[in-house]
Amino acid sequence: MKTEVYNIFFDEENSFVTMEWSGYATSLQFREGTELMLQTLITNNSSRVLADIREMILIGQEDQHWLENNFLPRAITSGFAKIAIVRPTAYFNKVAVENISYKIDKEKLAVHYCDNKTDAVLWLNTN
Repeated sequence: MKTEVYNIFFDEENSFVTMEWSGYATSLQFREGTELMLQTLITNNSSRVLADIREMILIGQEDQHWLENNFLPRAITSGFAKIAIVRPTAYFNKVAVENISYKIDKEKLAVHYCDNKTDAVLWLNTN
């Protein structure tokens, strides 16, 4: 599904979900897109996600808390196991994403940062 701030789809060639974010997402848009990613993951019986957040402006404080305490535990229980993140260019979003990643149990969810989508695809397909 594509909106003005996100495009979320299943990459059939690579068998993973791709999320492309750009601009500023409201809390509603962020949660809606993130839940859509999880539903796409479950529907396609996948465990891997490519998150291209280069152009995403910011994940707000409340949404960071929701992601950490609500979404990620549910997603991991549903089979979410690996994510390759294309690093954001916006400084405050870099800080937000690193803060969330720091708290993730790496035994349950493998997180890898990449500089571009090509590296992200390669990591998801070889690890």
